[in-house]
Amino acid sequence: MSVTHLTSSFLCAVACAACGSSLPAPKSVLQPQDAYQEVPHPPPAAFVELVPRAPSGDAVWIDGNWAWRGKEFVWERGGWVKPPATARYADWQMRYSADGTLLFASCGWFDPKGAKLDAPPIVVPATTPPNEVTSEFHSAR
Repeated sequence: MSVTHLTSSFLCAVACAACGSSLPAPKSVLQPQDAYQEVPHPPPAAFVELVPRAPSGDAVWIDGNWAWRGKEFVWERGGWVKPPATARYADWQMRYSADGTLLFASCGWFDPKGAKLDAPPIVVPATTPPNEVTSEFHSAR
């Protein structure tokens, strides 16, 4: 095996390991069935957001995401949050009903009994790369 091949293999392994690292995530829960609503089309691709340094060890990362607002999808910026200890997070989900209707459930926070909670405030928001313009609550149709 050549030195070039070994070097390439090592760099590939390092790059894969870096991509495989994860951010601290909140405890998760499935979306309740009543969270799904009919939408005319899927959301657009996600915006790129930069992850700032975590404010403390008890913060968890929430990715930015699209939320359905009755007529259009609206971008909600991600960031570091400090949820209550018992709170669970349901990421957005999309599925088809038996008749082929497209259904979407926006992300949300729930207590252990499944009751909806207010989202904890973002302590440190994600930032936008310097070469992109991404307004908060950007809408897409």
